[in-house]
Amino acid sequence: MPTISVGNARIKYEVTGSGPSLVLVHGVGKGGHSAFGHLVEEFAKRNTVIVPDLSGSEAAEDDGGDLTIEGLAEEVSAVIADATTEPVDLVGFSLGGAVVAAAAALHPEQVRRLIPVGGLVHADTYMKNLIGLTLSQKHDPVAFGRVLTTTAFSPKYINSLDGVDDVLKLGAELSPSNGRIRQLELLVRVDIRDLVGKVRAETLVVAANPDAAVPTEHSRELHAGIPNSSYHEFDSGHMVLFEQPLEFVKLVNEFIHRP
Repeated sequence: MPTISVGNARIKYEVTGSGPSLVLVHGVGKGGHSAFGHLVEEFAKRNTVIVPDLSGSEAAEDDGGDLTIEGLAEEVSAVIADATTEPVDLVGFSLGGAVVAAAAALHPEQVRRLIPVGGLVHADTYMKNLIGLTLSQKHDPVAFGRVLTTTAFSPKYINSLDGVDDVLKLGAELSPSNGRIRQLELLVRVDIRDLVGKVRAETLVVAANPDAAVPTEHSRELHAGIPNSSYHEFDSGHMVLFEQPLEFVKLVNEFIHRP
């Protein structure tokens, strides 16, 4: 697994498959594999898939300080520069949606096509209140995981599970680690209103509806702010990567492989 130094961080990334370079950027969570690992094999049939673990993830090493969108965007840019000499197709999920939009604005020469998924331009009062509620439960891992699970997945998906035990298993994957807390604290501070208009890459903004974690209106605002962008909305909770994985892969591949 390649490892690079970016500022005060040591960032690792995985490379799988062959074809045009597709970079998958995680949001709040353990890291790239946790968010996209179940999709890599499918994407790798047509793409060279690059999956980084940015600061705040379990695999990254950094000083433990406050995260910034610009800092994470520079990590994405450094991974791209290390992995390839060609522009890439860039996907970012949730918090990663804001990160990849910033990366595309700051380094337009590195990005061919851009796909923010369940992303946002800035955190509003609802999100600040929701994240504040989540962080208030960081002393109780079970409660913390339950809050995140309830907001991340749609009621339809949660009701499809085999009872409360399965919900608790999902929640156990969402522990109040130091990295996740730093990521959530950054989510409260997200504000890329001065950057979105500078994105020049052809963009597909992907939203989920109903999305209780990053409400759909945030993706619509992202679409409105990015020139040359189109928009697609899934009938899904925030975790569309898990609720509709095959449909998501199909949509992304169709967008990045069209002439």
